[in-house]
Amino acid sequence: MSAINSSFVWVTPSLPQGPLGRTYLVEAKFHGHYHIIGTRRPFFVLLVFVSCAVGALLRTILKKSHIPITVILSLIGVLLGVVGYFVKEFRVLTEYVAEIDPILFLHMFTPVIIFTAAFEMDFYLFRKSFWQIFLLSVPGFLLNCTLIGLLTYKINKYNWNWHMSMLFGVIVSTTDPILSVASVKNIGLSKIIINLIKGESLFSDATSAIVFELYSDLVSDPHTEVAKEIIIKLVLKFFASTIFGFLSSRIVKYWLSHVFNDGLTEVILSFSMAYLIFFIAEWLGMSGVISLTVLGILLDSVSFSPGVDEFIFRFWAMLTFLAHVMIFVITGIVIAVKTFPYVTIRDLFYILTLYLSLNLIRGLVVLFLTPLLSRLGYGFNWRWGAVIVWSGMRATFTLNMALGISQSKDPGTAAMKNMILLHAGTASLMTLMINSTTVKKLVKTLGLCNITLPKRMAMYSAVQRIKEMEANTCSILKLDRFLADANWTLIEEAIKIDCPYKFDIEEASQIVRTLKCPDCNTDISDETTPQQIADILEEARLRLLTAQIASYQKQYHTGMLNQDAAQILIGAAESYVDIKGKFMNIHEVKTYWESKGLLVSFKKLLSDWVYNVKDEKSKPSRNKILKLCHHIVFMNEFEYTSYIITLLNLIPILIDFTHLDETYIKQLKICNYYFISLYILEASLKALAMGKAYIFHHWNQFELVIIIVGLIDIMIINIFKPLHPTYHMIKTIRVFRIIRLIRVTRLLKMILQKKTNLGTLPSTIAPPTAEELLHSISWLENEKKQIEFIQKRARILCYDYGDIICEEHEMPEGIHLIISGMTKLCGSSPSYGVANDVYELRNPKWVPYTDYLISGAIIGELNCLTKQEMEYTVTCETAVQTCFISMNDLSEAFDEFLECPSLKYKIWFKLALDITIKAFKEKLAYQDCSYKMCTKLPNVYVMDVPSYKKCDIYDGTMDDVILVHGSVQDCQIQQPYFAPCILPKTCHEVLGTAPVTKLLIVQTTTTMKRKSTSRCSNTCQYHSYGRRQATFGNAEETDGSSRHSPHSDSVQGETAMTSTEGAARMVYTPTAVSE
Repeated sequence: MSAINSSFVWVTPSLPQGPLGRTYLVEAKFHGHYHIIGTRRPFFVLLVFVSCAVGALLRTILKKSHIPITVILSLIGVLLGVVGYFVKEFRVLTEYVAEIDPILFLHMFTPVIIFTAAFEMDFYLFRKSFWQIFLLSVPGFLLNCTLIGLLTYKINKYNWNWHMSMLFGVIVSTTDPILSVASVKNIGLSKIIINLIKGESLFSDATSAIVFELYSDLVSDPHTEVAKEIIIKLVLKFFASTIFGFLSSRIVKYWLSHVFNDGLTEVILSFSMAYLIFFIAEWLGMSGVISLTVLGILLDSVSFSPGVDEFIFRFWAMLTFLAHVMIFVITGIVIAVKTFPYVTIRDLFYILTLYLSLNLIRGLVVLFLTPLLSRLGYGFNWRWGAVIVWSGMRATFTLNMALGISQSKDPGTAAMKNMILLHAGTASLMTLMINSTTVKKLVKTLGLCNITLPKRMAMYSAVQRIKEMEANTCSILKLDRFLADANWTLIEEAIKIDCPYKFDIEEASQIVRTLKCPDCNTDISDETTPQQIADILEEARLRLLTAQIASYQKQYHTGMLNQDAAQILIGAAESYVDIKGKFMNIHEVKTYWESKGLLVSFKKLLSDWVYNVKDEKSKPSRNKILKLCHHIVFMNEFEYTSYIITLLNLIPILIDFTHLDETYIKQLKICNYYFISLYILEASLKALAMGKAYIFHHWNQFELVIIIVGLIDIMIINIFKPLHPTYHMIKTIRVFRIIRLIRVTRLLKMILQKKTNLGTLPSTIAPPTAEELLHSISWLENEKKQIEFIQKRARILCYDYGDIICEEHEMPEGIHLIISGMTKLCGSSPSYGVANDVYELRNPKWVPYTDYLISGAIIGELNCLTKQEMEYTVTCETAVQTCFISMNDLSEAFDEFLECPSLKYKIWFKLALDITIKAFKEKLAYQDCSYKMCTKLPNVYVMDVPSYKKCDIYDGTMDDVILVHGSVQDCQIQQPYFAPCILPKTCHEVLGTAPVTKLLIVQTTTTMKRKSTSRCSNTCQYHSYGRRQATFGNAEETDGSSRHSPHSDSVQGETAMTSTEGAARMVYTPTAVSE
């Protein structure tokens, strides 16, 4: 038995020697006589998962408490370390943890903290406030650590030298980017302040790591080339790290662009690349913190596939929480194990003094930098400074550098190193216990998260709406027989929602101010104050920007925007949030993707000059010799020969700048003569072929410059060299031969021409023809007879750019099916059959309407059906080709194809679906209207409501009723409804109040099941419904029908026909037909 058990022994590495010189050996492999419970097990793994479980437990218990979890975890670690000091069996684990490698500690936890903090930052806010962050994190940090080091050197009683005091100042001056903003990021504090705090923490972490490394190296290994080493390291740490982070972000973005909708791969990629980039940067002597910061800032939620961003945020939030759990548990154990033998009562005084000094010196530094900070970025004030000072939490980097000092082999006693660890750890705990729990109160006291009165009013209205919906839902659920035994009192108490913003008496009086009318004693609302109007406008602006951001994100998730466009638009909208009174406009957003600067202008100039690809051809001359030259010059072989000569000329030019014998120099001189002669021959042929046009092309001008410089070169060498000129003069002139190398760039001209030619080639998939587009029209549905009828009478019309196809307020001449090109629609918003006087009352302010139509779209369908004037002007944005069907031909088609469902009905059906989807998107934006219409399409039909006649709706067979054209009135409460509108389910009978009124009916599923079991065919129901309509019409004529309007007779025939068509779509039950 013991042999079997011994084969499963987990072998652990030999334990290190303790700080007091004691070595602890494991006496036995098992506990007890039967060798069942082993002693040599990986208890460190147990510690990791127990710590995570304790962290999750504390997060659950302290969810509504203000006590920081990290403080409790650190105290638990200290308790474990103290227990290990007295308990021999537990000492094995604590000693093993206490000797953790600082480099391993850094590489395990730092990438998670840094990447998460940088990934959550807003790029555009960071870009504008960069110099503020730089001032706080570089000069501010250096000043802060210098003052702390000086104070420590003067007042400490541990006999620390100046170098150790300065290192201690560096250690306790850095802050944690996650914990510093954890208490203030969800209380309404401005994003500008949060980005300042987080950015200052990130870059101060990088600065502290660089300064700590440089100073430690200089103290431990002094040498003569100090300045050279500092310059090299600063270049690597700051500039090379930034470039490396930028290049890494481009690689990650490129990789992510080739991964679509694979959340697992994208999460693994972000996780692995964060650690790889940090490791490579540190390995190559760069700053892993700066590289990861640049990577995280340049990546955002839009860099990942739609829908994966939320999972990415949750994944990194989980890793950050687990990292903080392990950091504070391990640090607590290390502090207890290493410093417990040295702690005295006097140390408590120094701990308190250090904590007060940290906050005081940080406040003085921020106060000193305030004049500069107020003139940069978004400005600065004393309230922002107070929050930045008090939110400086010491955590990950402070503990890591203190751990590195305690385990270093640098000169110094163990007591001195462990005291640094003690004070750094206690400073972190003090800031987390005091600053973290009180910073929220400070922010509210300073009024930095005050909620404006309009926002509080909006929140109050939203809460009241939610309460109303809750009450209605509970009322409906109480009717459910399966919930009859539910404890509704307990349920109502559990779902009770209170408004988070309370109103006092003064604010309530500001919301509603009423006066009494002296004549009729009626309450009259008083006018709002200018400040209230300004607050309301500002709240409206913020809501508009929020809606724009949500719209851009939704468009990205649905594939309407690509990644770059979504990043630009979302970033631009977010940058406007904190600029009071500022709205987005297209002219300012345009600047976000346009590059600026002198270099960009110079690049455009060179591109225009070098890559000019104008067609150099000109008409050949009648002269035979010139005509021959023209033919030779514009042959492809001539162009290729020119390129070959240019490439061959590179070889002697490069050899000429090496040290050669006189024999070779003479041969190179002859080569130079040959190439200059060839260049002159080429230029002469082109000049003869092109005539005066030769001099106006950039490349030809450049070739003339090369020829002139070459001739000057030959003259100087052959004429002035015999006069014994200086060698340097000859060399200087020969340098100008290098400009011939620029001729090589002319190869790019050929490449660019080939690329242009490829762009002008016909597409692989040919554009659809007019006949193919007719087959794809929904209301033709591949009906062969109808398509042939349309083809015989349709005409192909061509329009140029800027031509007007039809104008607003004109009567329609027919419909246009766009075959190719793009058109722009401009006019007023569609009225959908609502009378002009009623429409103007409902929309007193004219709202411009703009839309764009491309190939396959149809112009003028609705106007041809209703025979009303056009409501928009159609202008050609490109050359446009349309298939035109006149009104007369369309009317003839309506009369020709009356079979159920008729052609006219199918056009109405298509238009009704378009209007319905638009109405669903506007009224029920939170629902997926496209999916709903797809699933309900077999249950949908269009019904006509005759003018001034009643119609029953929501009779148990209808799920939704949408008014798509015209207007109706609720017969019960006399409430008018205007298209497009989703009629409420409380409305059961409506009266048509417009000449043409159409309803889109969505039937219930049960109705469709009954329909499928019905034995009546569509044709029988069609004639049955027609006979019933005729009977109903005769009864109306006999009865006098007081409900008819004076003009109802004029549309009676059309109404009857449309109603009959509706019956063809709507299949009644047997009882309905028998009626």
